[in-house]
Amino acid sequence: RGLDVRFRQELDIPVLVAANPLNCVADGTGKCVEEYETYRPVLEAQPHLLTAVRLG
Repeated sequence: RGLDVRFRQELDIPVLVAANPLNCVADGTGKCVEEYETYRPVLEAQPHLLTAVRLG
């Protein structure tokens, strides 16, 4: 608890806590799959992400 506050303070970025975190993860993963070409440079720069979602 309070991780959002810690991130906000330490990173000085806005942080929102999702009402349903699991849906947010599923939605974000779906967006990466649907728009793979858009996100490809980011995903290829982080090879462990490709392995985690089995896209590469």
